[in-house]
Amino acid sequence: MKRFISIVLTLAILCCTLLVPVAAAGNNTVEFGGKTYDVSNEHPWVFVHGMGGWGPYSGSSHETMPYWGGWGDSEGDIIKMFNDAGVEAYAATVGPFNSAWDRACELYAQLTGTVVDYGAAHSAEHNHDRYGYDYSDRVLMGEAWNPENPINLVGHSFGGPAVRLFASLIAYGNEAEMQATGEDTSPLFKGGYEKAINAVITFAGVHNGSPIANMVYDCKPIMFIIAVFANLMGVIFGRNAVMWDLQLGHFGLTAREDQQKAKFNFAAIRNFAATKDNCGYDMTLRGAIELNEQIKLSPYTYYYSYTTIATEETCMDTQVPILSTFMMFFPTATLLGMTKGMTLDGVYLDENWALNDGIVPYASAIYPACDADTALSYSAEKEAGNQIEPGRWYYMDPMLGFDHFDFCGTIDYPTSFEDFYYTLIGTVNGR
Repeated sequence: MKRFISIVLTLAILCCTLLVPVAAAGNNTVEFGGKTYDVSNEHPWVFVHGMGGWGPYSGSSHETMPYWGGWGDSEGDIIKMFNDAGVEAYAATVGPFNSAWDRACELYAQLTGTVVDYGAAHSAEHNHDRYGYDYSDRVLMGEAWNPENPINLVGHSFGGPAVRLFASLIAYGNEAEMQATGEDTSPLFKGGYEKAINAVITFAGVHNGSPIANMVYDCKPIMFIIAVFANLMGVIFGRNAVMWDLQLGHFGLTAREDQQKAKFNFAAIRNFAATKDNCGYDMTLRGAIELNEQIKLSPYTYYYSYTTIATEETCMDTQVPILSTFMMFFPTATLLGMTKGMTLDGVYLDENWALNDGIVPYASAIYPACDADTALSYSAEKEAGNQIEPGRWYYMDPMLGFDHFDFCGTIDYPTSFEDFYYTLIGTVNGR
């Protein structure tokens, strides 16, 4: 009897060993709402938040209030939803008010488990420390990312320019940094990895800037107040305040990694208020033009942009927010809705600049103006039976009646929250 039981147990273990991989290999679909979604996925997904955002490296409140859904009225936690479906996904934590350049450097350090290197040339130009936080013992993906293994990058709002710049730097590097430091240059600035990013996906990306940023940045007292506020946050709370880590230690405004709290620093406040090295300047129309000049498309990367429109036309030929728009966006949506016919930073603002999601104009979110000649409508190309190609932008049809923050799961999508994101996985993976 003992021998018989042993044989049975051995056969059972052997069957389990053989069957488990088969089950795992076939586990590439998700059932929801009577539909079956193919979520087969080859490349990890990395999500990058927008201006004022936060992530898992920030304060403890992130666990109860994650940026990518799962809190308040949101439909669900997007990162958890991906991982539950067997799709490897992570949320990065870049400086909430840092420039696209600084954010790209922070993202690289988190992915590779290294010390943030903002670049010698860049740091000297903007009068801040070259090095930032050390992520060697807290790698975003659990182990250091090898750029030979492609990833998908998702950027919301100002996360859009940040992931675009990251993809360009990892592919082509930066000549100024290589000349400044030679062999001591960060691998991010050396480039050479054109295939490192499988896809760049932007949600309401501020590709061409927003007049709202011009209003804020060009009013120097406002920038000064923001710098004072950031410094006081560092003095009072140290690195983490609620769900934020402002990551402005390299400017001397908040605590550096070896400090418990920052010190009040009037010189740092003046420097930050005057510098162009922050998200405020990058999101002005002229700042966006300068940033776009630095960014190149990789011929091996797929580019997709998603947009929302939360305004409607009035009898006075302006745009006003619809009633379902997030209340905080009402003033900015109204201001943007009155910009039609203006010229700002040399850019003529047509009706697509008045259409907006509450804070970003449709003309800015659809695709970078510098890539307009090759950008195509995704739906039109699919309808025509054309193959989706890397190295150019594909813009999705605008999602009407949804505002800037809805991509973070705050309300239902036109069909459902799950439908949007499961479909996104299939879209990026060519299905």
